[in-house]
Amino acid sequence: MFRSIRWRLVASYVLLTLISVSIVGVLATEIVRRNVQEQEVNELRANAGTLAQQLYPLLRVQRDSLQIHSLTQAASFLGDVRVRVLDDHGQVLADSGKPSLREELVLIYPPGGTDNIIFPDEAWFNLIMPAVGQPHFEFDAAMIENFPSGTSFQFVQRSTGPWGGRISFEIPDIRATALPTQIASGAFDLARSARVIKEPIGNSQNPLGFVEVSAGQDFGTATFVTTRRAFLLAGVGATLLAVVFGLVMSQRLTSPIRSLQETAQRMGSGDLTARAQYQGADEIGDLSTQFNQMADQLQANFAQVENERDTLRRFISDASHELRTPVAALKNFLTLLQGPAADDQPAQAEFLSESQIQIDRLEWITSNLLDLTRMDAGLVEFDYDNHDLGELITNAAAPFKSGAETKGISLEIHLPASTLMLWCDAHRMEIVLTNLLDNALKFTLPGGVITIAAEETSQEIKIRVADTGTGIRPDELLYVFDRFYRGRTQTGGGSGLGLAIAKSLVESQGGQLAAKSVFGEGSEFIITFQKSK
Repeated sequence: MFRSIRWRLVASYVLLTLISVSIVGVLATEIVRRNVQEQEVNELRANAGTLAQQLYPLLRVQRDSLQIHSLTQAASFLGDVRVRVLDDHGQVLADSGKPSLREELVLIYPPGGTDNIIFPDEAWFNLIMPAVGQPHFEFDAAMIENFPSGTSFQFVQRSTGPWGGRISFEIPDIRATALPTQIASGAFDLARSARVIKEPIGNSQNPLGFVEVSAGQDFGTATFVTTRRAFLLAGVGATLLAVVFGLVMSQRLTSPIRSLQETAQRMGSGDLTARAQYQGADEIGDLSTQFNQMADQLQANFAQVENERDTLRRFISDASHELRTPVAALKNFLTLLQGPAADDQPAQAEFLSESQIQIDRLEWITSNLLDLTRMDAGLVEFDYDNHDLGELITNAAAPFKSGAETKGISLEIHLPASTLMLWCDAHRMEIVLTNLLDNALKFTLPGGVITIAAEETSQEIKIRVADTGTGIRPDELLYVFDRFYRGRTQTGGGSGLGLAIAKSLVESQGGQLAAKSVFGEGSEFIITFQKSK
């Protein structure tokens, strides 16, 4: 499964998320823990300093043990810590003891003022910290009678929790001999810090004693546990989001890749028309574009190969068809020369002359057929330039003037008054005109006229080669440019390649060659080139 890019992407998202959350969680937890510990130390030191200031007059004048003890108990109750007061020799003067789960403070409200109150014992202002499950401090009747009439009592109870204490107030029935303790629900043995803060009382160089504060609530550990739990939950949530996000993103990323894969498989199985459909503006879109361009080039190359293959087949078929006649004639001449005409000198001379004609024909056919095949395959290189069309026509017609005069045929050339330039290969255009003039001279009877003319329009340049010869039948006009086609009425020689070569040369240079004819009246061949814009 993890060999797939999609699942690798999902796994990388999840792994990156877990690493990020873990690093952030560890750093954040450590920062929070240190901050809480620092705050805890600051609070303990502040409480210790405040208590040292309150104890200073008690130690400087006289050491009132009862008041020191009362102040120590009050500070322990209010700060939820253990408080010890030490003298300058380190001897313990007062110790509040370890804070318990539940502590109580007795508040006494005398009626109307405190000037004439006679308390049985100032210790009643101390904190009373019974063990869990033990009753309140018991007030007997003798103690209560010593308080003025209308004195009220109130218990302040604090239940310690993980994030501080909860305070409740209770007005006791002083007539009861005892008040049972109500243990707060959910109470537990809270973790206490092992940190101890020691502050001097008075001058730090020569202190009267020391205040030692310890056993405070361990908020650092609780905060650390809570923070770690929060980051664990955040990590689980972030992992789930990473999986979902990774699946969505990997689907978007791998879908075009799978499309490319399917397209490549179709092309591999022979479907060269298959193309990638994804056209996004990203790297995969660029890859799809390049892939399609490669497929276009590959299809074009295969088409060219098929075209060359078909051309080769056509060449072999045409060559075998056209060469059959001269080869058979030569074979027949050789048989006669080796047989009946072996001793006949005139017959030998005639057969040798005919053999030379057939050999020349073979040479002409093979040469022109090879040229035609190379043009069909796009292997012929053309030498393009601007040429004077009048000069081209004049040069091409010059060799045919004597032959036309011999046959009593008029060869006329009609050119425009101004110089007409044509972008072409001059040598091959002369071949085209030569083939057309040779064909016209061949089928024009004595007394006829052959006309070669050039004209120009706003968009085209036309070259016309017309004759007043025998013409071409309508049913044969469609085949005059086919290779080796000579028509049913043709009586002269020729291989039937001249018009095919002329058409191929014209089309290879961007032009068109068409034929018009009226049987018995003559034919006209029209070469058309579009003007360059």
